[in-house]
Amino acid sequence: MSVGRSLAPANELERRYQELRLRVQQHHDTVAGLDDEDDALAPAVTRLVEAADELLAFEDRLPVLRDQAARALSVQVVRAAALAALLGGVLLGLGIWRDALGAGWIPAVLVTALAALRIVTLTVEPAAGGHRRQRYVAAACGAAGLVIGPVAVLFWWLPALGCLVVHLGCLVVLLDLPKDRA
Repeated sequence: MSVGRSLAPANELERRYQELRLRVQQHHDTVAGLDDEDDALAPAVTRLVEAADELLAFEDRLPVLRDQAARALSVQVVRAAALAALLGGVLLGLGIWRDALGAGWIPAVLVTALAALRIVTLTVEPAAGGHRRQRYVAAACGAAGLVIGPVAVLFWWLPALGCLVVHLGCLVVLLDLPKDRA
């Protein structure tokens, strides 16, 4: 298994971990069976240390390897949320232009455009990082931005203001997140 490969299945990771542990145990057994004056002791100890180093390095990377699939999902959700917020802004703009909504909704268009811009520039944190929080906040922001216009047209202003408050709350959290796209 290539460690750099993305989305490694959990059973493959477990198999690799057990394989490395077995190698360390075999090298340990070899070293334990040798005398202190044996010429094969130094190379055997070197092989044991190398096997142990490889196992420790794999254990250090294991949380990241296990979290790669979830991070890939977070990247897709953040991208979809940006599209949803952008579409929400377009729907709000169309509603205002077609006189389905009053001009008082123009600030909501600006907030939705700002949210879409922020989500587009959001750096999704690495595996074993805070990408899940980013996924949930971006999804809520995109969904709220998407439904503000239709809710305002269908159910009038009060429910739409509730959506706008959720949208603004998510935007505040998004503005606090890292800004560079990876």
